[in-house]
Amino acid sequence: MTAPGPFPSRSLGVLLHPSSFPGRDGIGTLGADAHDFVAWLQTAGASIWQILPLSINGKDDSPYFSSSAFAGNPWLIDLDVLVEWGLLDDTGLGEQVRHDAIDFVAMPNEKRVVLWEAAERFLATPGHHLRPGFDEFVSDSDWLTPTCHFLALKSLHGGAPWWRWPEQVRRCEIDAVERSRAELADEIMRWSVVLYLFEVQWRTVRADAAERGIRILGDIPIYVAPDSADVWLNQEQFLLDDDGGLIMQSGVPPDYFSEDGQLWGNPLYRWDVMQADGFSWWLSRLRRSLELSDIVRIDHFRALSAYWEVPGDAETAIGGRWVDGPAQSFIDAIRHEFPSMPFVAEDLGDLDDRVYALRDDNDFPGMRVLQFGFDADPNNPHHPAAITEATIAYTGTHDNDTAASWWESLDDWMHANVADNLGISTDADPDTVVWSLIEAAIASPAIAAVVPIQDLLVLGGEARINVPGTTEGNWNWRMPPGLLTPELAARLRDLAERADRA
Repeated sequence: MTAPGPFPSRSLGVLLHPSSFPGRDGIGTLGADAHDFVAWLQTAGASIWQILPLSINGKDDSPYFSSSAFAGNPWLIDLDVLVEWGLLDDTGLGEQVRHDAIDFVAMPNEKRVVLWEAAERFLATPGHHLRPGFDEFVSDSDWLTPTCHFLALKSLHGGAPWWRWPEQVRRCEIDAVERSRAELADEIMRWSVVLYLFEVQWRTVRADAAERGIRILGDIPIYVAPDSADVWLNQEQFLLDDDGGLIMQSGVPPDYFSEDGQLWGNPLYRWDVMQADGFSWWLSRLRRSLELSDIVRIDHFRALSAYWEVPGDAETAIGGRWVDGPAQSFIDAIRHEFPSMPFVAEDLGDLDDRVYALRDDNDFPGMRVLQFGFDADPNNPHHPAAITEATIAYTGTHDNDTAASWWESLDDWMHANVADNLGISTDADPDTVVWSLIEAAIASPAIAAVVPIQDLLVLGGEARINVPGTTEGNWNWRMPPGLLTPELAARLRDLAERADRA
């Protein structure tokens, strides 16, 4: 298999979401820390920076459950840059570099006040150097004003979900929406400015990465949150009842991560309705994703073949059933729109021959995770010796424990099996174990090898970013400062050069 579209062959990547940078703010930002990171990646020989969705964190603080699939996350805006742009006199931040867990309740409330101050100053300065770009952004982004209207309505109604709004607005009746939009024009404009400021900062970081030969591997959740601009504005395309409630919801059957399966709570698509209009909403969504990244990982790719459908009022995912997805008709539509097909299939979990065929017949690279590879099953595709070129090899993903913590959790049999396969001692220290996994991923035939930053730093379970099937304590990890040293970059580059990945 050849590398699809812009995906570089024999590449090395690092997985780290911008929110996890250390810094003076209560969340990682797109300022100097982001630029320092892409410079470090270049030194380390990496050509891929993998991130999570750049959307606003939603229910349970998850970036996979956002209020908009199109809007960037304004909490990632760097306040020092706003000072440089003349939009703030001072950031109000202290001098101490922080890496404490992100407080997704306090942080947005505090930061919003400062961002609104910057937006007000921007709007009061018609000659600001960013104004032409803002006007162009508003004109070219057909999603922007409706999304900002949704966010303004959320504030107006005290954060209540859209299905609890006044009926005419809830149903998106044209006259009611237009009246509401006029009444909320100032708040809509403030949101528009703030989302544009995110856009400019992210474009700057991405341009810096591109100059250094680094491509951004983004992520698109297969589903969207029920309380989102996407569902409110496109209710006819989702399996909803007349009151906006879920007729059926998303999930997965019992798997590696959960004995009861996972109940995700997203509305399911009316794929027949979407197909009838040429999947236009999906194409717009993918187009937007490719404005923010060079390559897009399609999360839960298997749902395009068949998805797990669970009744809307179910308490667990056990009683669901498989339902056929749009399959090849959907792939044909996106191939027509994006001929280079810069996509990766997240092909983990409960798969069957139809999923494999949809992936392979369309040349989607899949994923291989070494933590899954040592169960002594001779057909295990995640075993280092089984990894093929048409894949991305990972030590673990954002859903896995860190490699060091995973090793500590293994029983004696697994310890022996892993050690034997990696050629190390069963009593090897964590650094030896983790870097043996990293070396196995990098040395594999895979198109790309991607290592989470937690594994490069040999961090324990305290650095895990997500535990699937749980709702608290996820997505809030931040990296301690000062760990991305030249020595670490040199160690990674040495492995990359030996494997022809640098």
